[in-house]
Amino acid sequence: MNAVSQILGALIEAWGEVKVQKARVILSLVGVVAAVAAMTVVIALGDLILQSSREMAELYEGRSVTLRLTPESNSNATEGPSAGGPYQDASDPAAATGAQTAKRPDEKDTVGEAMATLANRHDIRYWSRLSSSGGEITEVRQARASGQFRGYPVVRTDDMFNDVTIQAVDPAYQVIFRTRMLAGRWVAPSDAEQRLTPVVISEVLWNQLGRAPIDQVPIVLHTTDGTAVRVVGVTKSSSRFDMPTMYVHYDAARATLPQMGAPSMIAWVGPDDADQARTVLPRALASILGDGWRVTVTGGEHEDIGEEQLGTISRVIMIIGGIIVFLGALGLLNVAIVTVRQRVREIGIRRAVGASAARVFFAVFMESVVATFAAGVIGVGIAIVVVRSLPLETMGIALSDTPAFPVGAAIAGVAISSSIGALCGIIPALAAVRIKPIDAIRY
Repeated sequence: MNAVSQILGALIEAWGEVKVQKARVILSLVGVVAAVAAMTVVIALGDLILQSSREMAELYEGRSVTLRLTPESNSNATEGPSAGGPYQDASDPAAATGAQTAKRPDEKDTVGEAMATLANRHDIRYWSRLSSSGGEITEVRQARASGQFRGYPVVRTDDMFNDVTIQAVDPAYQVIFRTRMLAGRWVAPSDAEQRLTPVVISEVLWNQLGRAPIDQVPIVLHTTDGTAVRVVGVTKSSSRFDMPTMYVHYDAARATLPQMGAPSMIAWVGPDDADQARTVLPRALASILGDGWRVTVTGGEHEDIGEEQLGTISRVIMIIGGIIVFLGALGLLNVAIVTVRQRVREIGIRRAVGASAARVFFAVFMESVVATFAAGVIGVGIAIVVVRSLPLETMGIALSDTPAFPVGAAIAGVAISSSIGALCGIIPALAAVRIKPIDAIRY
C-alpha cells in the first residue's frame, strides 16, 4: 500500500510540475503530437486495409478455416444410397449448373440429411449445405428488354449477365461468408414451409430489377420452368463483376426447385481444429452415407493476402515514427534539464528533509513520461478523428465489421511516445539525484 501511495504521489507531483511548465512543455511536444498522429493514422489504415483484404477473401472462400465436403459415389449407378435419389458427382460441371436428371421433391434427400447428421454429431455450429443451379428469370429478361421494372429504370452495365445463379443454402451461410444485407432479411428455417418460396437476391440482380423496393409491393419472380418465388432480401455484392445470384433456403429449394445440383457441405471449423477436421469429417460423412461413397475435402488453405508485406510496412513506419517522436522529445529533454537546474533549491531541501534518491529520481523521471503520454493520447485522438472522417469506401476499403478505431494502432502510438519520454527522462532524473542539500544553500 505504501508503494502504491508513493507511485500515485509521484504521478500527481509530475503532473503538477508539467502544468507549471505547460508553456514550455506544449511547445516542445508539438512535434511529438504531430508525429504520433501521423504514425497512428498510417498504422490504422494498414490495419483496415488488411482487415478489408481478409474480409474480401472470406466473401469467396469463407472464414478461416472453412472446409468444403463433397460426397461422391464410387459406383456407376445413378441411384444414391437407400433411395437417395439420382445424385451425381458434385464435381461434375453439369451438376453444378443443374443440368441433371430432375428429382422429385418427395424423394428422400439422403445426402442432405447425412450432412445435417454430421453437423449434429460433431457439434459444428456454423455449417451449410450448398446446391447450385442456373437459368433465366422471366421478369429480369423482360426488364432488360424494356429498360425498366415497375417504372424503375434498370441499372445497365457493360457486362450484364443473362443467366442467374441459384444457390440453395442454409441460414449459417450468411455468417460463414460474411454476407451483408442491403434490404430485407436473410433466408430463415421457416422458408421451407411457405407456399410462395422466399428468396434473397444479390445487389447485381437487384440492379437489373431497377432496385425496386422490396418492402412495399412484394416482388414475385418466375424461373423458366414457371416456379414462382418471392424476394425478401437483397445482399450487398462485393464487386460489380459478380454474377446475378438468387439464394434460397436449402429445404425450400429441395421442395420447389427440382433442377438443383448435388449438394456439398460447407463447415466453418476454425484454425484450431482444422487439421483434425480435415481428417475426421470426410470419414464421418462417408460412414453416415454408407458403402459406395467417398468424401473429398477442400478449402481452408492459407492464402497470402498481404499480411506479411503490411506487417513489414507497419514495422518500418513504427521505427520511422519512433525516430521522429524521439527528435521531438529532445525538446522536452532540454526543457526538463533546464527545469532541474531551476529546481536545485527545491530538490536540495527535499533531500535534506529525508526524501530518498529513488523518490527524487522517480518524480523527475515521471515528468517526461507523463508529458509524452499526454502527447501520445492527444496524437491518437487526432488520428481517430482523421481516420473516422476518411471516405473508406471510396478508397477501396470495404468493411462489414468496421471498428471504431484499430486498437493496435492506438496502443502503438501511446506506447512509443511514452517509451521515448521514458528515455528522455533518465538524464534529468540522474541530474536531480546528484543534487545535495548543501547545493540548496549555495544556490
